[in-house]
Amino acid sequence: MRLRFSALWRRYRTSISAFLAIGLLYLFLAAVGIGCPLKFFSGISCPGCGMTRAFLHALRFEFAEAFYYHPLWVAVVPVLALLLLLRIRHKGIALYAVLFAAAALMLFVYVWRLFFVDGSVVVCAPEEGFFYRSVQALCRFFDLK
Repeated sequence: MRLRFSALWRRYRTSISAFLAIGLLYLFLAAVGIGCPLKFFSGISCPGCGMTRAFLHALRFEFAEAFYYHPLWVAVVPVLALLLLLRIRHKGIALYAVLFAAAALMLFVYVWRLFFVDGSVVVCAPEEGFFYRSVQALCRFFDLK
């Protein structure tokens, strides 16, 4: 078993390290009050907006709230496990099919939540984004209209 684990580690250490680095970056951003960098900079929520809150509610067995924050929270772990299994087994076409289907479903749910739901979780408010506010501040500073 040790030989198998070390072989898997050598093969996937770059991917695992990247996931860990992204996780640490998000922890840092949450600690300094930024949260989602896409929403912070653009003012527009990302497709995964509400996923963390959904998982936190699910951990407290508050499933209605979990589905409210993101209806796909329940699919994340099975899809990630399937993707990992397909990658380990070298099933290229199936891997891409699952990736495409997951991305398409995520995009569909994102557009649906962005345009057809009340807007309390997923928002489109560019005027609240860092880029827009920075441009506005520069225009005021240089007295541009």
